Amino acid sequence: MIFFTLRVINQIVLGTFSKPVVTPKKTVDIVYRCWPVDIDAFLHMNNSRYLSCAELSRWRCLAPTSFFSRVTSKEGILFLAVENHIQYIRPIQPFQKFVISTSCSVDEKEDKWIFYRHSFQQHPDDVKEGFPAKEFAVVDLKAVVKEANGKTIKPSVLMEESNFLKDWMQKV
Repeated sequence: MIFFTLRVINQIVLGTFSKPVVTPKKTVDIVYRCWPVDIDAFLHMNNSRYLSCAELSRWRCLAPTSFFSRVTSKEGILFLAVENHIQYIRPIQPFQKFVISTSCSVDEKEDKWIFYRHSFQQHPDDVKEGFPAKEFAVVDLKAVVKEANGKTIKPSVLMEESNFLKDWMQKV
């Protein structure tokens, strides 16, 4: 747990000093590497680490939203994962670089849930010329944002408070 906490702090610091960029495809692409602590007995990335890395990608995007002050305030703000689905396509090997391409959308009619899609892809340096990047896994996550007292914060309100989220979130 302490190691994951240190990784979260690292992502927040990186997100503060090197703000994530929203691509023209409305994704945020972040490079990771499969470290020895991420592998299992079969010498590839453990399935639980996919969720951990997806969460680290969301932490990296916290700083440019300017919500960190709300997270630490008296009212608090909690990003809660409600459900997720993972499709494993091919294994990630030890020390292999990969990119997590994260998209974010919100249902305008319901205005309660935030939907994330984390696509684990081959690092561009490892892609053979003329071929598309291989996909390793896809994580679809449904989340809700709440205050510490349990009150739900609508995604539309969050988008009003953050230019980063306006640029990144897709309305469906």
